[in-house]
Amino acid sequence: MRVIAGSAKGTRLHGAKGRQLRPVLDRVKESMFGVLGDRVVDIRVLDLFAGIGSLGIEALSRGAEHADFIEQHAATASAIRDNLKRAHLEEKAAVRTGKLPGALASTKGPYGLIFIDPPFRIDKRLLEALFRLILDRGLLEDDGLLVYRHSPHAGYDPPTGEWSLEERRDYGDSIVCVFSPADSDGEKKEQA
Repeated sequence: MRVIAGSAKGTRLHGAKGRQLRPVLDRVKESMFGVLGDRVVDIRVLDLFAGIGSLGIEALSRGAEHADFIEQHAATASAIRDNLKRAHLEEKAAVRTGKLPGALASTKGPYGLIFIDPPFRIDKRLLEALFRLILDRGLLEDDGLLVYRHSPHAGYDPPTGEWSLEERRDYGDSIVCVFSPADSDGEKKEQA
């Protein structure tokens, strides 16, 4: 795994020893950030189920102002801190260890971009609670985006009255969906 663009381009990212992770392939990450374009510049990012921090670090490298990472496993959270140092981005980030959704209590939104990249075998009720909590707590800016990666065999479809699907891309064992909050009528918000 490596950072593929921006100020930390080429930086190798490492995981915790003995931990099996499901990293985002470079081609998937490149496509994902191609969809996001310049929308990552000068925004705050929240990276949930952060793993080694690949998505949040990529956003920082491409010009995001700040990133908060939440990872359940302490050794993996420590690997994120090491990766941030390796990329010279540690001053622009905070790493929290905790189980979701409870770990969201320590976050202060709103964010312009939220990544949700859970394990492929996850209870859909947890995802439902996360999507609900993000809206209820105002963690995503009105014009912000939420990027959700899941398996083609299992995933959560957020309510269309609350979320608008902006983009969907299929990559073999991964599906990447980009959502924005729907307006009060359940319609897609118009971009200014």
